[in-house]
Amino acid sequence: MKFIPIARPIVNNREAKNVSSTIKSGWITMGKKVKELENKISKYIGVKHAILFNNGTSSLHAALIALGVKKGDEVIVPTLSYISSANVIEYCGAKPVFCEISPETFNVTYETIRKKITKRTKAIITVDLKGMPIDYDQIRKLKKKFKIPILSDSAEAFGAMYKENKVGSQMDVHSFSFFANKNITMGEGGLVTTNNNKIAKICQIIRNQGQKSRYNHIMLGNNYRPTDYAASMGLSQLKRVDYILKEKSKIASIYHKEFSKNKYIEAPFVPSYVGKHSWYMYCIKFKKPINRKKIQNHLHKKNIETRLSFPPIHLQKYYKDKYNYKKKMFGISESTFDAFLDIPIFPGITKKQMNYVVKNILDAVNLQLK
Repeated sequence: MKFIPIARPIVNNREAKNVSSTIKSGWITMGKKVKELENKISKYIGVKHAILFNNGTSSLHAALIALGVKKGDEVIVPTLSYISSANVIEYCGAKPVFCEISPETFNVTYETIRKKITKRTKAIITVDLKGMPIDYDQIRKLKKKFKIPILSDSAEAFGAMYKENKVGSQMDVHSFSFFANKNITMGEGGLVTTNNNKIAKICQIIRNQGQKSRYNHIMLGNNYRPTDYAASMGLSQLKRVDYILKEKSKIASIYHKEFSKNKYIEAPFVPSYVGKHSWYMYCIKFKKPINRKKIQNHLHKKNIETRLSFPPIHLQKYYKDKYNYKKKMFGISESTFDAFLDIPIFPGITKKQMNYVVKNILDAVNLQLK
């Protein structure tokens, strides 16, 4: 069997023609195409403001600044996330305060965040890990009780739905990513969505070197501008998003049916409040005595790509050294990470390839039980 990747973007002549047309127009930096994509995404999600950025980390950083996070503040964030969720807190001179997750959903809960709130807590970052929305109603109760703004790192959840609404309007501000392995891509790209006029305005100013108008710099900003040719690609991709989510949902259903038959494999748990999962990744968990590393090695030999997204941030060298974190300090996140494995899911994967993936995972489990 030929190599089966973990993800594969749908990029073809439609994107090539759109990008080529923009390049030929003579305007390739942030301009009309960026604005057009922002307007269309705003309507797609059902949110007042959509602000495009050059990548997802930029959009997270700008959103935190817009929430007023500064040196000496604390920001609560799950340790089970991609490292940028914590890095942007450091960029602001604030301290990331890590919290645990639910081992069922991989997401934060009311209680895991509540335990970490102090007088120094300036903001909270939640993460829709693997593309599954958190329980936004529960987290809103937390916001109402403690009056702390919340930034949702929804990088992996574009197109997902919480109950009957698309993710992107539930919290004070959301951040998305359009990296190559996301459901839709611009190669690199980020997005802030919000219904708050002040947050939107600050994000727009920050991404353009702090300019309120040309050469009128009113605050410290960055060059986080997206390009028009990247936005042209995004416009083509946006037309595909519902198809992509539909196809990935079909694949997830097939996997779920197969893996639910095996008592040593735990298929993803999807709570009833999830109206639509984005299936950024399809992640299975292995129960004892199955060794995840041996499964991964077996699949690698069979030309099947897997991922471990993501290792707990508190165990990354930078954070271990700076804050003296050690293993077992966040036992739930660590044990959850040690048990899970992301497997291939992308539109266009064939039935033969899916069967091959399933067969080899089951074979690898059985080999360990002999």
